[in-house]
Amino acid sequence: MTTPNRLAIFALLILSLAFGSCRNPFCPKMVDESVQEIKNNTPIELLQNLERAYKERNIDIYKTLLSPHFRFELISSEVGLIGIDVNGDGINDSWWGYDEEVEFTNNLFKHGSSDGIYPPPDDLLLRLQIPPESDWEKDPEVGHEDWIVIGCLFDLSLVYHASNTSINASGVARFYLEPIGDRWYISIWRDESYL
Repeated sequence: MTTPNRLAIFALLILSLAFGSCRNPFCPKMVDESVQEIKNNTPIELLQNLERAYKERNIDIYKTLLSPHFRFELISSEVGLIGIDVNGDGINDSWWGYDEEVEFTNNLFKHGSSDGIYPPPDDLLLRLQIPPESDWEKDPEVGHEDWIVIGCLFDLSLVYHASNTSINASGVARFYLEPIGDRWYISIWRDESYL
């Protein structure tokens, strides 16, 4: 076969691929099949979505998990290190609310440590060991009769590929989960790592 004939056949092949089909077999269309809607229909689904929010570093998912009156509660030994003055009395408090939590978590997801020592991690993984439902508790506080309390062992890993390092934390987190309408929300996240 002569060179002009080869070129003609090649041109026809290209034209038939271009006009004969709308899809390039060498570059298939990427389809995002992940579920975007966050339902939190059960306490387990809520905690799985918490892991997902960390893995994807998705602050929008994270915000859908927290009740409007959310509180993060520190253990007493951490108050001097990372406590903030929430009520303006000049003393670090052992808790913070929804706005501070969203700000701190967004910083972790996008900017790294607040002191600038660590950049945002390349990988961020929160693993919760969710106990069986038989180990869940009812919140004994008046007005919280429909709340569920789930204590979970957790492992948090911040991985940095360039330096081949990671920062790891583990301990116990106690989640006070509140049903609002047909969804569950985290109302209190209590750090009980050293209890």
